[in-house]
Amino acid sequence: MKMLEANHAALDLLAGVEGGFALSVLDSSPDCIKILDRHGRLVFMNRNGMCAMEIAEFGAVADRPWPSLWPAESHSLLEGAIEAALHGETRIFEAFCPTALGKPRWWHVTAAPIRGAHGIDNILVTSRDISELVGAREALRAEVAAKEDALRRQKLLLGEIDHRVKNSFAAVMGLLRMQARRHRDDASGQALTDAATRIATLARVHDQLHLDPGAPDLPLIDYVGALASDLGQALNARVEMGHTPASTLRVSATQAAGIGQVLAELVGNAVKHSGGHRRARVVICLDLVGDGLSMKVCDNGPGLPEGFDPAAQDGLGMQICLTYVQQMQGRLEHGRSDLGGAMFRAVIRPEPVATH
Repeated sequence: MKMLEANHAALDLLAGVEGGFALSVLDSSPDCIKILDRHGRLVFMNRNGMCAMEIAEFGAVADRPWPSLWPAESHSLLEGAIEAALHGETRIFEAFCPTALGKPRWWHVTAAPIRGAHGIDNILVTSRDISELVGAREALRAEVAAKEDALRRQKLLLGEIDHRVKNSFAAVMGLLRMQARRHRDDASGQALTDAATRIATLARVHDQLHLDPGAPDLPLIDYVGALASDLGQALNARVEMGHTPASTLRVSATQAAGIGQVLAELVGNAVKHSGGHRRARVVICLDLVGDGLSMKVCDNGPGLPEGFDPAAQDGLGMQICLTYVQQMQGRLEHGRSDLGGAMFRAVIRPEPVATH
């Protein structure tokens, strides 16, 4: 009730000065405010609007059709806004229009009906200068486009590098295997065969890591599962995934390379020392142990000899495993597996990866 009384008091105070008050409000606005008649001709423009449009005298534009102040390509847009306002609708849009002195400007425009006692008498148009906003937006678009182009070129370059790396792996493996065949009857032949197998393992790790080269990390279970399948086919062995509570863990691409190399060496050693009396079976298990990741590799081979010490082994494979595990701040354990053969378990600290 008090608010209604206050409104009535304000109306009494403004009686007879409504026009002057409205004009003061319009002139105080920083926007370019125009009033059009029903034919779309200019009948009013506030002072700030004339300054924004760099118009010295209103008489220079009075009674001119509003679209005539705009570039020809915008005429249909403005005529549509006038027609909509005459039907009681409000139109909002952005468009380009230079000032009277030719300075480029972008405007956020609203055209709305002014209702009188007998319907819509005039049209109110407000134009806000958004040139800086549009400029910033265009600069951002250009920057995004430039970065997208750079990423596209980088992807092409990475693809070419990936192709060349694969070719290099294939060439090295071919040479090693050829030399191994020439020396099949001496110790160097086995060493060359082992080297070829190790290069093949690196190639498979490389392939798995480049399935999605744009990703900063990858799901460990998918990566290890695919690697296990590849190793099983390459080594003619039964390589399976066992207990994997760490199924949701993601690791960085860099750490995945180390994990892949460790697992590949352990699986390769298990198959190599299986005894040859039956097809080797190897099971890989992933688990979370506190804040560490446990990777266990078990086989059905003859097991480890009495007093086995990984650090004392001369084989390159075991030295590679120990080096990678140490780099990942971990440890390598060994023992007898539930399958009757050997068990190796690498416990490492997963690197933090970017959240999604």
